[in-house]
Amino acid sequence: MKTGSDKNLIFRRSFIRIWVLLFAFGFFGAQSVFAQLNITPLTWNVIGLDSNRVVDGPDTFPVGARVCNTGNAASNITAKFVWDSSNAYINLDASSPDTLNVSSLAAGKCNDFYFNAVVTRSTAAYNTARRYRITATNGASTVETPSPRELFVEKLVSQNRNKVLSVTGPTTVYVGQTYTYTVKGETAPGGYEQLEAFLSLSNVIFRILSVSTTYTTPVGGTNDKVYADACGWNNVTTSPSYRSCIGPTTYGGKAGDQITTVYTVFVQSTGATTASTLIYDFSGSSYHYNDDFGIKVLSITALPAPVPSINLSKSVTPSSSSVPGTDLTYSINFANSGNASAQNFQLVDPNPGSTLKINTSTDFKVGSIVNTLGTTGLSATVSYSNDNGVSYTYTPVSGGGGAPSGYDRNVTHIRWTFSGSLSSTAPNNTGSVSFVVRIR
Repeated sequence: MKTGSDKNLIFRRSFIRIWVLLFAFGFFGAQSVFAQLNITPLTWNVIGLDSNRVVDGPDTFPVGARVCNTGNAASNITAKFVWDSSNAYINLDASSPDTLNVSSLAAGKCNDFYFNAVVTRSTAAYNTARRYRITATNGASTVETPSPRELFVEKLVSQNRNKVLSVTGPTTVYVGQTYTYTVKGETAPGGYEQLEAFLSLSNVIFRILSVSTTYTTPVGGTNDKVYADACGWNNVTTSPSYRSCIGPTTYGGKAGDQITTVYTVFVQSTGATTASTLIYDFSGSSYHYNDDFGIKVLSITALPAPVPSINLSKSVTPSSSSVPGTDLTYSINFANSGNASAQNFQLVDPNPGSTLKINTSTDFKVGSIVNTLGTTGLSATVSYSNDNGVSYTYTPVSGGGGAPSGYDRNVTHIRWTFSGSLSSTAPNNTGSVSFVVRIR
């Protein structure tokens, strides 16, 4: 038999359970209004300089993190690179911002942020380090990469076993557009325990949207990063086995051989940059990089967003007649001289002799419209106005407005509405239209 106090206890426990369930299922909306972010490092903690001549070889290395949204859609994601210690020899590229932004991140999606670290070309930089972290926030949720984590400057040995085979992609790009760059390279047969192969891109001009890498070792090996940690690299700075392989292994313990990396990038600002490819590794007990570094490069110019530019020229035949009863043929040539296609544009022309003209008097010849669109691929719909361009619902008729048979005095404006895309490349970028009027 339950007493009154027992019943009160049961009620309180049930009440607590209900509240727990309400919060667990987001009854009050607390879980539904915030994005849930997480962040993971993308790149190797080893950077370096040439082991013999610090003026040779690479000095700039990408340092990246991947931010994923496991909650609802997020807006205004900001990633920031933060130094946690001092080292005069390791800094961000002077032109590389320490803060990057994306306007939105959908639920279940990720965005990669890359910063460019530079090693001062001095032998004093060898075997030094600088601690850092990358944070990400959308105002409601803030995350950061594991700490402590650092960039460590190693001596990199230049060797010809790493080679850049080709770098392909556009050398002229436009703001607001997306492009791909493909890098093909190779390592020693069998690959390495640690491998990073990347195309050095300005993070001021470009935002890397995705990276897709394939290796022939192991067979069918793939990666969505530039860094392959095949041996289980130890990043714990306080560990006795720091900067060594401790497992667990991936890729069967080694990755590489034939490498193909495809970058998908978004152009976010204008400028000029030179993109070179670095392939560097750890194998045995030393670090190596491709001795053809800086040879196969792309010089890239980013220009303002492409825009169409329609040029018009108008002519009349005959050009000198003013005798009443003469037919005049007006031709309008148009051409796109811009650097982007013109989509669904309109051309409007007042009828010479309409109420908008002074000291002229003409009647539109019904059925005289001729469209010469050549190889543009455009199609045109013609409409007419009898109210000085306020509306285009008028249909010309023979004798309209008291004009002679075959002509219409009411037409004030003619409008061509083009469907399709007018290319900016000749010969598909030019066409003409014409019509006939009669001098009264």
